[in-house]
Amino acid sequence: MAKRNIEDDWSFKIGCIIGELISRFFIFLWNGLKASFKNRYMIVLYACLILLTGLSYFINGDVSNMVVLIFLAVFLYCVCHSIKEYPIKKRRKYFNRLFERVKLIAEDETVPYYLYETEISEFAVMVVFASLVPLSVWNAKKELLEVHTNAKIIDIKQAPDNYQQISLIIEMEPLPALVEWSDKYTDLEQNKLNIGLSYSGVVGMDLERQPHAFIAGETGSGKSNVLKCMIHQALIKKYDVILIDFKRGVSFSSFKNSVAVYYEYKDVITVIKNMILETTRRLDKFRSAGVDNIKDYNRVMSDYLHRKLIFIDELAELLKTRDKELLHVLNDSLETLTRLSRSAGVHLIMGIQRPDSTVISGQIKNNVSYRVCGRFVDKEPSRIMLGSDIASTLPNVKGRFIVKDNDFYEVQCFYFSEISSALQPPQEPEISPALQPPQELEKVSQTETKDDNKEQEKTEPGRATFNFDFSDFTK
Repeated sequence: MAKRNIEDDWSFKIGCIIGELISRFFIFLWNGLKASFKNRYMIVLYACLILLTGLSYFINGDVSNMVVLIFLAVFLYCVCHSIKEYPIKKRRKYFNRLFERVKLIAEDETVPYYLYETEISEFAVMVVFASLVPLSVWNAKKELLEVHTNAKIIDIKQAPDNYQQISLIIEMEPLPALVEWSDKYTDLEQNKLNIGLSYSGVVGMDLERQPHAFIAGETGSGKSNVLKCMIHQALIKKYDVILIDFKRGVSFSSFKNSVAVYYEYKDVITVIKNMILETTRRLDKFRSAGVDNIKDYNRVMSDYLHRKLIFIDELAELLKTRDKELLHVLNDSLETLTRLSRSAGVHLIMGIQRPDSTVISGQIKNNVSYRVCGRFVDKEPSRIMLGSDIASTLPNVKGRFIVKDNDFYEVQCFYFSEISSALQPPQEPEISPALQPPQELEKVSQTETKDDNKEQEKTEPGRATFNFDFSDFTK
């Protein structure tokens, strides 16, 4: 008689299946029970059921009904927990297969462990992993990950306080090619001028952290449009606005009733000198009040100081003069403002068509931390402005810029249509008579160098006025 193979015995196979089901059932209950102890409501329920079980024992001597209730409570919670965790387990399983496929594996042969994902804006989602794979390896595998997921990876970041946590910023949908400006984007709570939308949401210049800015872009890139958005918000916030534009403010006609424009060298140097003197005056006030910035001063003193914003539409045009003495005065004045005026609430926002290291001095560049750079075919302007050639990789979309703050952000800047707003007519900067500048431009540099105490003639400067969808990611 042939010896029967136990593996061919149907009873053995059925027993294995039943054993596997029982094992999985108890694992299911155990995992759910562990999870339930993290839920305070379930802990309260268990305590009540145990108390009732004790009472039932002393009264009836029978606890079977209560045991059944406790079992049902645990089972129902396990079912709910399993349903809730199913998408996470499915996503975790997907990523495990993905990382094995692209060989994103740590030295201990483990793959990154999916933790969670969160939507950071309508355009992007952040997927977070626990990982022992170095960030450099993640970056090296970025293109391969994009091909396998059929999704654009905007950035790969390492948590600053946890080197074992890596985040993928995944595009859900592209940034729009046009975002109309609306006053809803004005931040009335903070001293911030918003300029556009990024994958992280609304992006802007925080005047308390970044007191000065460069806005760089070729003709037609939307650079002047960024300046218009910032001027509009500054006027809404009741800041004092000064515009220096050698094109006589043609691009800013929507502010003809609200902003004064300066376009003659004599008037420009007068205004900048006034702002240096105003900065000094404010710093003296801060010292007397025992504070070190405009925000604290306005909180404790009654004579409220408004922030003053100086917009320069084309810095290279201002600094291209062949008059070496005038150029020296302008450079020194701008360097002084960028160095000293941060805490005083005097801010420079300078547009420049093509950054050039021979035009912008190193000290001015080093003191201007906030950079907004449009697309350049040549990589050098991007490197000068951002320290990276990232702006040369931007799509050819008007209004698309790279913003350098603590990090780089691709931003679609707001399109500012000619908004007619009831803004106040232009006013002179609030400078006391004792701080008015000299009349003759030629005397500005020489007389101050020879004798700082010499009496100088005073005049009002001439000016012109004018108003992961993730469904693709999981395929």
